[in-house]
Amino acid sequence: MSLFTRTDVTAVKLYQNYIFSGVGSFVNVYDKVSAKLLMRIEGLKSQKIYGFVSSKFGERMLIFGGKQFAVLTIGTSESGIELDRVVDPIICDDWLHSAVWIDHDTVALLTAHNVVQKWSISNKVELSSHHSKDNSILYSGLLLPVQDDLVVFAGTVFSVVIIYRCGSSTPLHHLEGHRGVIFSISCDPQKEIIVTTSDDRSVRIWGIHNKLGYPKNTLDYWDNVTIEHRNKVYGHTARVMRNFITEKLIISVGEDSAICYWDVEGTLLRKVDCHQNATIWSLDADERHVVTAGGDSGIILHPLTAASDCSQKESLNIIENPKMVIFTAKRHIIVINESNKLVYYNVAEKIKSVEELNHESTYKMVAMSSCRELIAICDMTGKVNIFSESNTGTCLQSVVDTNVQLGRLRSLHWVGNTHLVFCNDDGVISVFKMKDQLLSSYGTFTLPSSKEKWLTACAIDFKEDILLCSDRCGNLHIFKRQESKPIKTWNKATCRYGATSIIVKEDVILTTGRDGHVNIFQINSKDLTQSGYLSSKEIQFQWVEKFLDSEHNLLCGFQERTFVVLNLKTDTKIVEFECGGGHRSWDAVHYWTEVSGKKEEYIRMIYIKQSTINSATFELSKILSKNIVNGSQSKAINCLKTYKTHLDSSMTYYISGGEDTTVRLSGVNKEMAFEDLVTYRQLSNIRTLKTYQVDKNRLLAISAGGRAQICINEFKFEKCHDRIKVSSQELVNYMIKGSELERKRNKSNSENDFDPETRVMDLDIIMLHDSFIIFAGCSDAYLRAFKCTKNNTISFKEFKVEQTPKTCILKVQNINVLNKDLLVTCTTIGEVVFWHVFDLATVRLEVILSLRPHQCGINCIAYKTFLDKILIATGSDDNSIHLNLLQMTTNPSKQRDISLKVVHSWSTDKFHSSQITGLVLLDSVMVSTSIDQRITVFHWEATDDEVKCEFVSQVYSDVADIHGLDIVEAASDSVTVCVFGKGMEVIRLSTETVKDIHT
Repeated sequence: MSLFTRTDVTAVKLYQNYIFSGVGSFVNVYDKVSAKLLMRIEGLKSQKIYGFVSSKFGERMLIFGGKQFAVLTIGTSESGIELDRVVDPIICDDWLHSAVWIDHDTVALLTAHNVVQKWSISNKVELSSHHSKDNSILYSGLLLPVQDDLVVFAGTVFSVVIIYRCGSSTPLHHLEGHRGVIFSISCDPQKEIIVTTSDDRSVRIWGIHNKLGYPKNTLDYWDNVTIEHRNKVYGHTARVMRNFITEKLIISVGEDSAICYWDVEGTLLRKVDCHQNATIWSLDADERHVVTAGGDSGIILHPLTAASDCSQKESLNIIENPKMVIFTAKRHIIVINESNKLVYYNVAEKIKSVEELNHESTYKMVAMSSCRELIAICDMTGKVNIFSESNTGTCLQSVVDTNVQLGRLRSLHWVGNTHLVFCNDDGVISVFKMKDQLLSSYGTFTLPSSKEKWLTACAIDFKEDILLCSDRCGNLHIFKRQESKPIKTWNKATCRYGATSIIVKEDVILTTGRDGHVNIFQINSKDLTQSGYLSSKEIQFQWVEKFLDSEHNLLCGFQERTFVVLNLKTDTKIVEFECGGGHRSWDAVHYWTEVSGKKEEYIRMIYIKQSTINSATFELSKILSKNIVNGSQSKAINCLKTYKTHLDSSMTYYISGGEDTTVRLSGVNKEMAFEDLVTYRQLSNIRTLKTYQVDKNRLLAISAGGRAQICINEFKFEKCHDRIKVSSQELVNYMIKGSELERKRNKSNSENDFDPETRVMDLDIIMLHDSFIIFAGCSDAYLRAFKCTKNNTISFKEFKVEQTPKTCILKVQNINVLNKDLLVTCTTIGEVVFWHVFDLATVRLEVILSLRPHQCGINCIAYKTFLDKILIATGSDDNSIHLNLLQMTTNPSKQRDISLKVVHSWSTDKFHSSQITGLVLLDSVMVSTSIDQRITVFHWEATDDEVKCEFVSQVYSDVADIHGLDIVEAASDSVTVCVFGKGMEVIRLSTETVKDIHT
């Protein structure tokens, strides 16, 4: 029984207040407003759902995909909706591309060989079959009902759309022009347009003309129309998979993870990137919303108004030659011009007040407090003015007018609402606290020696009484209040220009910068020197400036000349506004205001361009998308481990890595709501992942893959009120072949092999008292050993290399039997080698047995030990599973004198039709899986001299390209597994009924 599925969402449908989605063979129904999963029902049998068609003749929904279709009735229940499959999946003789209701009991379907089939729903029989004269293979199609008949739009593999009457041997029209197969066709007779998309990346708009005035729902209309090519437009950078015609727009989606909004003439109105660079497979729209779903398993609901320019723009003539602009708490504007004038401009009443600044230096630094009610202005000589916004919002009131003798000042920052931070040319940081209109010293600190010794951003953690700051070289420092030197420094923690903002959130530090990342660090309150780097999140634009909201979800910055605001939850750009770039004075605020009795959310930006002050206001309800289902890995998952913590037994965690170069720790609660909790990225794809539980609340994840990179991260689980808080800290980031810089530096050194193509294919660990040894099997046929020791710092070094026969090592497995450590390696030639690790201090290895049970590469290995016996299960590219029962003998007088011999073997290749990719062995139960998407359960039994294995059952998974499986939970009569590949699925398997026996 399938409990939970996340894979490509290949169909979506907006129906009343619900969203229907096709995830594999299952139909999921969500509430459009709350995004809650209301119902999950199996729609088809072992076939992906590719389309939903609602009936106009009653509350029915036709679903189709592959060679099957079925009918659901839609009713009501306490949850709001109830589905019942009134027609079990009917199997056709060909793949289906399109479907339509003809009447209450009859449906028509278009097949991949250009055949229209008509079926009776009540009788479940095919009424008629209409073959086209042109039986070209179709990649897409559309059935358009007209009076008493159908018009067929056939999107062929030969780049032509053929339009014909159902049953007619003569085509009505040929739409030629595309240079690739046709992926989607839509038609709106009322607007008299046809839209087609193709793998040539184009969207083509065709105009329909009928001068004779026939009704548009008749065959006479289509017999007498002329169709002309109106426009060919390009907005996508990859194949365009789907399109939809709304009342005013044409919407297209494709492999480039982009949504393009066009007007009916073909003008690109807006382009939005979403779904984490995964293909967008499905699309639907109604009068208010657009819903998209894609290869990241996510479903996103977009307001239709997002297509239009929802900004309100204006130019403000406040003062001549403005130099700096900034918003206040009341969203009024402060301007400083080149003539030393400070202007406070009331936006609502269009009233301004002017203050004369008495500063000798023309270079001024401006800082705004967190509450935006206080503004500090100082020059390089130390002249400081602080103003506050009046309660009436009509003027500024002078609070402080003083001169601080701190040398030549280079930076000014306001931390919170009470602390000012100055930094001079010598890197001396002076922090002052403002109280009762007086500045008193809070502390003095000194930056370490560097090329440019001044600050770019800073923050104070008042709980720990520490100052955090970033310098112009990208270093991040922690200062204790009573100490002038930093107690902790992260060198090159941000980009070379330094952080643009620093935020302290509980015990976590968030930094932004111009390197396209949000970096996350953790404060260790017990020992600040042990504070560490956690992870980073890659952002879609390079210049990441700051967070606009208190929840730290709306992130703003610049992509070349464009101001961008990113929604981190959906990873989509909600604002893209060309203002000329960030190298100018600008400011932006996020706020809520009441409009017509309803709270509305806004973002407002102000900037100077060509000596003119400009502003733009964005209403977020018109442009902000909503995640119905959170997306995750956009490509195949190569490795996955499940984990449950004692803090919350209802929560299951999945640590996964894959082709999108990310490792993710994701949580699934009892309502089956999925969310990525921690994400970090490696340089290349992740091939293997192992976990080790340090204690009840800490888990190590060792991941490796392309570029010969090994990373070790520590996950920490803590109970925080009614939820589990998960944090991650990077302990090791090691490249076997050296970094890019080291490779360039040593490319002339013949003693070093800096091969960037070497991959770590698999790894396993042996735990010691205060350290552990990692064994890594690599693509260059070397078995490498690394020792990781954690004292006050992490020590990680490579100290042993063993070369196997010149074949890639695919799997590595550690086995402990009779207190002896064995290492098993599996290669691409089907060989299984057993090594005895007889000296852990220096990691000395010796081959004690070599088997070759398979004809080609071994993809998975599992084992069970009992007394002096080992049961080894292996699965291979040759579609076979082998069980080998081995016996180990030892000589007590000689520590190295151990031997292994095969007692009995069992094998089968009858239960899978392609490569075996996953195996697990439990007490008396074995589970296997394969590329063929089958999951097979066996019973096994081993005696002293024999192993038996019996087939129990087999089920189908909706996950394509399965790479493996892991155990979630085992019970006496069932086992719950998670299979992973192009997505993941949790399935509960019965281990009771024996249906067939093969020994």
